[in-house]
Amino acid sequence: MRNVCYLAIILLVSCEGKMGKTGSDYFSNRQFSLDTVIIEPGDEILFLKHQLLNADMGTDGKYFYNFNGGDHTLEKINLDELRLEEKLPFEKEGPNGTGPGIGVMRIIDESHVSITGMYQSSLFSMEGEKLMTVYYENFSLADWHNGGDLLKGDRVLLDPDTKRLYGLIQGYEDKRFVLGLLHLEEYETARVELKSFDKVPDYSFMYHLGKSTIHQTPKVGIEKFGRKVMLWNEITNALMWYDTEMDSLFMKSYASQLTANQKEKAYKKVHETPEEFKVEYARYKQEISFMSPFWDSDRQCFYRFSYEENESETKVYLTAFDEDLNQIGETLVPQLTKKPERHFAKDGEIWMYENMEDEMGYVRLAISE
Repeated sequence: MRNVCYLAIILLVSCEGKMGKTGSDYFSNRQFSLDTVIIEPGDEILFLKHQLLNADMGTDGKYFYNFNGGDHTLEKINLDELRLEEKLPFEKEGPNGTGPGIGVMRIIDESHVSITGMYQSSLFSMEGEKLMTVYYENFSLADWHNGGDLLKGDRVLLDPDTKRLYGLIQGYEDKRFVLGLLHLEEYETARVELKSFDKVPDYSFMYHLGKSTIHQTPKVGIEKFGRKVMLWNEITNALMWYDTEMDSLFMKSYASQLTANQKEKAYKKVHETPEEFKVEYARYKQEISFMSPFWDSDRQCFYRFSYEENESETKVYLTAFDEDLNQIGETLVPQLTKKPERHFAKDGEIWMYENMEDEMGYVRLAISE
């Protein structure tokens, strides 16, 4: 096994793009409306814990998949018919076992799913057959309990087509993020610096709860859309993406006309009590926070929610980008009065998950001309 940091690659591919085009043309003649739907579970009980953390949209736009941690099955939900279609069983142990603990489940395509744990990421068929496993220790990334760098399951993308695993690696000492490219056949790792993540460690909070120390860090994410591996964090509107065909990293910053472009205030980061932390973290939430970008295949554009959360109200904004990540519009969405939960685009609408009396419901935001 070789663990390689390609400094030359970092210098070559970390080039910042021009500032994204701003404006409100995209939304100037469009109107928003809301409706609500509920998924029919049949005789089953859908797994709704953790705000659908282990759920993902299928690549064909018809199915939504939700991993049920209770009975260890994959719930296949038909969004066209608004019903649970079937439950696909997976094994916990043995040759096809998912291993101890489920980190995050992602849909690779309609025939494959990846399931990450604390120390590995595995590729499965939809029938539960394990096809491959990537062990982080083979890339010197599993020993973070003893001071090694951290690669968490929700920051990992397994890409069998390119025979790579892409992940956001966080340094143990400095808490800074880099993009890790794990070459699965050569057992080599390339690390690419991420300019838009430089200030993320400055917004990490810590407080004491009994004998334990609790850490609250900004949300970061990695998603794949076609050849783009998208990288984002909640403190800035800047977006970065790695082009898997060009083997190049790109970045764009944006000049919003409606909100700040990033969090700007300074905060006390270490607190002695949960109550003290809660007051300071409420101040943090009052500043703009940015969510994950997502692709609308019907309109051929990216969307991204952002929000400002106060005790009295929450303002939710929606920004649109073209396929090259140029900003083409932004708007306040007055119909939304709280931060959107798990969401995706389908049939020209934005579907936002909501627990409705322990039923899987969706509030759908229609955008019409």
